[in-house]
Amino acid sequence: MKKIVKLLFAIVALLVVAAVIFVLAKKGVFDSKGGELSIDQTTNVVTEIKKISEFTSACFYEEIVLRETKTSAVVDNTVGEKIAGFFGKKDGLMKDELVIVANGKVRAGFHLDNLNENHITIIGDTLSVILPKAEIFDVIVNPSDFDIYIENGTWDHETVTAVENKAIDQIKADALKDGIMDKATESGVNKLTEMFKAFGFAEVNITIED
Repeated sequence: MKKIVKLLFAIVALLVVAAVIFVLAKKGVFDSKGGELSIDQTTNVVTEIKKISEFTSACFYEEIVLRETKTSAVVDNTVGEKIAGFFGKKDGLMKDELVIVANGKVRAGFHLDNLNENHITIIGDTLSVILPKAEIFDVIVNPSDFDIYIENGTWDHETVTAVENKAIDQIKADALKDGIMDKATESGVNKLTEMFKAFGFAEVNITIED
């Protein structure tokens, strides 16, 4: 009988201890740093976010036309001047002309693979994230996106390539002028906020690194 009483007492004691632990846990007593997630849990969140790597939040599309001219290589200058005069060239010189049409795309957003535990704080169901500044990932103009609209005269490969590179630089410059960085920042913060909330966080605070 005494053994049964002792066993019942032990069971009751364990139940009381378990109940106390449960209550304290609910109050956050066992959470480190006043309620923050443990380092292991924060690390897991960082790992999942870094898997996204490049987060594209804004794109800019443009069709651009570039024109290049040069003096024609004419064997007989006299003949060249007569031909030029016939076509109304006041300077007496014929011009070779190259017109290229390029369709390009600029991508901008955040490099999330650079984040670490110093950029993320989790307290309860609140997530705070410090993002790096938005940046341009690339300017995409595939070979098939270039179209030689006009090609009068002789143009070497190096010159054509130089004109194509000029088109890429111009598309990037136009994207910056159009405000792609501000758009990428605003859109990125909004999209990431919604995504993190879908992870289960009730509140998400995102700031941009200085």
